[in-house]
Amino acid sequence: MLYSLALFVLLGTGLAASVGFLILHRPRRFFRVTEINASWWVIIVGLWYARSLALLGIRGGHPSQTWWDMVISIGLLTAIDALLLVRLISYAAYRREHP
Repeated sequence: MLYSLALFVLLGTGLAASVGFLILHRPRRFFRVTEINASWWVIIVGLWYARSLALLGIRGGHPSQTWWDMVISIGLLTAIDALLLVRLISYAAYRREHP
């Protein structure tokens, strides 16, 4: 139960950060090299998180047999969430300085 709750929180945080960045960034030309570098990885991770949340809601989170498998999955989700939050916060600071 605690494992499922941790997955819901981490996936929800990452999805919110991804959507928040895309709302702030409002990419106009998706296929320019600058836009691909700036926002495509956020879009891909956001879609991956949305899919994972949907599957987690349908199937539920079943912890694996080994403790290190749970530690690796939660650790990777935490690292990706940190990257998304840094991206969101740094872009928000950039927007404040350059209106």
